[in-house]
Amino acid sequence: MSTGRDLRRPLFEIEREKRWRVWLLFALLLAMVSVAVWVACLIVSLCLFVVFPVAHTFGWAFTLRGVALIVGIALPATALYWFLSRIGARERLLRAMHCVPLDPGDKYHQRLGNIVEEMRLATGSPRLDCYTVQTLGLNAFAFSDLCGGGVIGVTEGALARLSRQQLQGVVAHEIGHILSGGYVTVTVSCLLFGIYSSLGDEMEDAAFAGASASAAPVAVVALLLRGWLWVLQTASSVTDAALSRERERQADLAAARFTHDPLSLAEALRIIERHPGGAGYIPEGLAPLCIRDTQGGLSGPLASWRRTHPPIAERITMLLALANVSPADFDRQFGQAAEHFEQREHWSSSPIKVSVASTARAAVAPGAAVAASCPTCAASLREVDYEGARVAACESCGGCLVSDAALKRILARREVGFSDDQRRLAEHVAASGDQQRRVARSGRSRSAAGLIRCPRCARTMMRGHFNYEHALEVDRCAICDLVWFDRDELEALQILTERQVD
Repeated sequence: MSTGRDLRRPLFEIEREKRWRVWLLFALLLAMVSVAVWVACLIVSLCLFVVFPVAHTFGWAFTLRGVALIVGIALPATALYWFLSRIGARERLLRAMHCVPLDPGDKYHQRLGNIVEEMRLATGSPRLDCYTVQTLGLNAFAFSDLCGGGVIGVTEGALARLSRQQLQGVVAHEIGHILSGGYVTVTVSCLLFGIYSSLGDEMEDAAFAGASASAAPVAVVALLLRGWLWVLQTASSVTDAALSRERERQADLAAARFTHDPLSLAEALRIIERHPGGAGYIPEGLAPLCIRDTQGGLSGPLASWRRTHPPIAERITMLLALANVSPADFDRQFGQAAEHFEQREHWSSSPIKVSVASTARAAVAPGAAVAASCPTCAASLREVDYEGARVAACESCGGCLVSDAALKRILARREVGFSDDQRRLAEHVAASGDQQRRVARSGRSRSAAGLIRCPRCARTMMRGHFNYEHALEVDRCAICDLVWFDRDELEALQILTERQVD
């Protein structure tokens, strides 16, 4: 832990990337591949020894010539794996983190883009691309594209729950990683080991499937690969922990220097720490790229060695020392700010309004009408701004057509207030959920005459529950990725989602 004098030094220099760390990763990978090849040779030799009990069929792997042969096989294999892991690195990491580009028409995305660009210009950062992750969790990350540029991502939950100052502190933290150069090492480590962390569970499932199908060889190979991937994950976690813990502290200090506002980052970290939505569904192996630890469930003798982030409480204490604010004063101020923020939630009325005019009424503003009609009453649909996202609403019946991408953003945000009717509908859906799910399992279906058509492609939409957890019946078009909500259903779904997160 740094002293107060160290924390207040006027000039903070971020550690520059050292080439020996990259070579160390290559050496670690070579050692692991060599061990894997050696174990594979032992297994093959043991099988041959059982069939042909000749001494040299098993003992050759322990000779100097055998070890040299194994290393000779492992070295080109390591070099090939090293080369292949860097091909399409940016795209593979974006897919693994479920990233989507910023929507130019979304005001939350516009705010994030503006903050990133402001911080990039102020700090002299290299080229930066900005993305969001459509999850209710609170997290942010940065990684290198290995071509001189960087990528910054923020979850939709963080965009909705953090103020502009707090979000600016989070972005400054990620830019601190980028300017340090150390994020290149962590990016390479995640590409070599962490990006395949989810394959372990798939291998284990394949092993059980092979066993159930009486395919013993498949099960054995799958279990061996599962064990190899576990070794990769463990080595990656220990390596990343050694590289990342001090990096997080340094990035916090860099953010405080860039913004001259350590309290905003401390508030953001406290919100991130206490948010019940967690870190989102970012893979565990990519945790070193994130602002918070996604490995909270780690246990076992290596748990402390595998944690990639220092405790958030320690990081907040360090930032408070920079701001010369006591923890008691910070807790009091944070409580007041959180209470004020909650009072600002649900401050606007829903833009989906039912008009008393004729169902054939045209759109009010030029360009506001959607080239489609309501699937339930045939009135014109209008594009409206719903919590920063664009939805097509019907003024006659109150229904709305929402894209899947916009829906994920809306469920993370808390601008629109709810009426008593909408709260009662949410209560009814929650109370009758089990009954509705039993009815759905029994095979009840809506008659073809009652199904509606997609306003975009005119195909029949599928009727069903929004998901198993929320038994709210909606209509979906799988071709256009659109969901139709009848009157008050979108708001009821928001109420149910907020209760689940809180």
